[in-house]
Amino acid sequence: MFIAALAPLGIGAGTGAHAQTAASNRVDEDFASVRLLSARDAINGRDEIRLGLEFELEPDWKIYWRSAGDAGFPPQLDWAGSTNIGDGEIRWPAPHRFSIFGLETFGYKDHIILPIDVPVTDPAQAAHIELDVDYLVCSDVCIPAQAHLTLDIPASLSGGTDGDNPAISSFAHDIEKFASRVPLRGDNLPMSVTDIWQSVDASGEKDKTFLNVAVSGLDQTATDPVEILIEGNVRLGFGVPVPTATDNATGTQQFRIPIYGLKDGQTTIGDDVIVTVIAGPLAIEQDCQIAAAPSGSATSSNTVSGTSIAATSLWLIGALALLGGFILNFMPCVLPVLSIKVMSAMKAQGAERSATRRGFLASAAGIITSFWLIAAVLIGIKLAGGTIGWGIQFQQPLFLTVMTIIVALFAFNMWGLFEINGPAELGNAANDAITTREQSGSHLGGHFLTGMFATLLATPCSAPFLGTAVGFALAGSSFDIFWIFTLLGIGLAIPYLAIAARPEIARLLPKPGRWMGFVKGVLGVALAGTAIWLLSVLAVQIGMGGAIAVGVALVIAGILLFARHRTTVQKRKFAFTALATLGVLAALFAPGFSKAPLKNTASRTSTETLPWRPFAPDEIARHVADGKTVLVDITAEWCVTCQVNKKLVLETDDMTAALTADDVILMQGDWTRPDPVISQYLAGYGRYGIPFNAVFGPKAPDGVLLSELLGKQEVLDAIARASGGTDLVKK
Repeated sequence: MFIAALAPLGIGAGTGAHAQTAASNRVDEDFASVRLLSARDAINGRDEIRLGLEFELEPDWKIYWRSAGDAGFPPQLDWAGSTNIGDGEIRWPAPHRFSIFGLETFGYKDHIILPIDVPVTDPAQAAHIELDVDYLVCSDVCIPAQAHLTLDIPASLSGGTDGDNPAISSFAHDIEKFASRVPLRGDNLPMSVTDIWQSVDASGEKDKTFLNVAVSGLDQTATDPVEILIEGNVRLGFGVPVPTATDNATGTQQFRIPIYGLKDGQTTIGDDVIVTVIAGPLAIEQDCQIAAAPSGSATSSNTVSGTSIAATSLWLIGALALLGGFILNFMPCVLPVLSIKVMSAMKAQGAERSATRRGFLASAAGIITSFWLIAAVLIGIKLAGGTIGWGIQFQQPLFLTVMTIIVALFAFNMWGLFEINGPAELGNAANDAITTREQSGSHLGGHFLTGMFATLLATPCSAPFLGTAVGFALAGSSFDIFWIFTLLGIGLAIPYLAIAARPEIARLLPKPGRWMGFVKGVLGVALAGTAIWLLSVLAVQIGMGGAIAVGVALVIAGILLFARHRTTVQKRKFAFTALATLGVLAALFAPGFSKAPLKNTASRTSTETLPWRPFAPDEIARHVADGKTVLVDITAEWCVTCQVNKKLVLETDDMTAALTADDVILMQGDWTRPDPVISQYLAGYGRYGIPFNAVFGPKAPDGVLLSELLGKQEVLDAIARASGGTDLVKK
């Protein structure tokens, strides 16, 4: 019995000893720990053994896949010094996608074992392994690292043959767990790439090239996003796949992938690529050749609009940016500020030409400088891997609060509740825009700030050509962003530059008089309305209570300024000024004590007029496959143009019948607050701002994009085109 009791202990001890021989030395760094594992404790007559290169990475550090993406390189192996084995090749498990500093890379984090199948020269002999590993590990910085690993694997274990002692090591399970994640190859796979072709989106002023991939066998009920990786021309980049259509009959789903880095006239048609599809725990890879059109068609018709592959001139986009910036002057966002400036021009009719010129040039400089600042911020966010877009600052409660305060102060100044006697006092910009300092040309900083204020108010608006220009810029290089935003600024500054160039234009305006007091009052009301609108947007961000607190604080500040204006006692003036300042500060800090409301995927501006559904991009293809036509509307509380489109086009009585038809589905996404799903969806169409409207249908599964400022007939024509019918069109 004593011997029997010791027998299991002897076996256990032997197994532990074998486990020690199946692992190399460990090389530890501050960021990673590396060692080599063997799935077998002995060779035992086999002509191949499986190893595993194990990386244990510190949080936020990563290593790279065989095709690293836009940056990085994979681990490199050197087997020199090894005996009785040949060079082994890594079998790469499916990687993760990382987006950082505007770059798309692929690799692994936390813990990864890279399976390696190594040939054995003489199965009857032991193997000695000397492995040098060069790898790049990255977090906020990237560090090249090396590891020298040694491992001895005996020819056999004492006490048996391969049959009764298979010599499976304790690491075999862990190695096989990662080997099961290696993408499958071959025939009769559970899913496969059935089609791949290039298409061009010519709906904007700059053609955008995409790769379209059709994948069969996907689980349509799965919630994990499908990842598609393209390995081909190393000089090209391939973006995040966006699902565009689903064929329920065959279980095939189509994806559209942006292509980056194509030169003028360059194409991917005919290129050989390796396509890796990752769907949850399942992954496959397949060798493919990119076609010019989907199978069974002569040309690609599944583009948003057209198939031209001609590159659009940067100068043409620049001209559109200039025109779009100019049109912004007449949008409801900017018009109040332009009106204030026009009033100042009226008051400057008796001033010297040079003074008028300097004032308007300073305002123009403020506008252009503001666009440069916006461009710099967007470039920085893009390089950091963040989400960028036109007007996204209105998604931030602090920005909304500051803008509300500034607009309210402008309104108070219009109503004459306070006048500024020194250039350093609060509100200098507003005062300089309407006081006699215009006539002397002094305090140009005030004119400059007026221009900056006009730019800030312009950002929640869109205009014809603006979305095209901004989309081109934000999808391009840092130079593209700077160039286009400079021209947008010049376009917005055209009225100011015109008066600066010809100051005598001011003499054509009506003479100043008592009527200007009435106009100032009206402009004050318009600015107060703008402040109330900003508060309504803020309510979506921080809750109604926080927005009311900001509004009440500003109303109290206004009452105190009114009291200050009415009194003649200097001590009281000082007290009222101090209390009004406290009211403004209370408004500034009020959002910090508020709790944001729960997220709502449907726009809060939606009414019962139309049956809007929450935005669900994955459902679009299913509805189209069922023969439905889908109208997508991406909106936000802060998007003035979006609200104009709703009130004047989408929600009018004569559109209701068409949009509530049984075969029309309405989807609405709310971008009032940051939403990565919406951001990714917009980027898939080369758009970085709203409004965004598109119609999908059986005849247009990839969508028909609509203009920023909608027209009723345009919407009806798009629905008819997408559905393949004409019954909705009412000429």
